[in-house]
Amino acid sequence: MDAYHQNRRSAFTSTELVVACSLLVAATSAIATLAVKTTRLWQDSRHQQIAIDELSGELDRLTALDSNERLAAMKNLTPSKTLQDISPTVTLSASWEDDAKSAIQLQLNWNTAQPKAPVQLVGWINPIADGASK
Repeated sequence: MDAYHQNRRSAFTSTELVVACSLLVAATSAIATLAVKTTRLWQDSRHQQIAIDELSGELDRLTALDSNERLAAMKNLTPSKTLQDISPTVTLSASWEDDAKSAIQLQLNWNTAQPKAPVQLVGWINPIADGASK
C-alpha cells in the first residue's frame, strides 16, 4: 500500500462529533422556536378575525336599531360564546365616538394574562335612516 492509504482516517474524531451535535442542537432549537412563534401568530390572527367579525355584526345590529332601542342595546352588550371560549373574561363595550351621537365605538378587551391589544370598530349612524330628517 502506498503512504496515502496508510495515513487516511476511517472514522470521525470526537471533536468532529461534538461540533456536529452542537450544530444539530442549535438548528433544532431555532426551528422549534420559530414553529412556536408561528403557531402563536396564527392563533392571534384567528382571534383578531373572530373579534372583528363579532364587532362588525354587533355594529350592524346597533346601527340598524332606532335611537331608543340602540341606547338600551349598547348598555346590554354581551360577548358571544365563541369569544368567551377564547377568553372567559372578555368584555365588550360600546360608547359614543362624538358628542353628536352620530358614531358608535365598540371595543373588545381580551383581559388575558398574555397582553393583547383591544379590538375597536367605529360605525356611523345614518341620520336619514335614524329618523332625523323626518
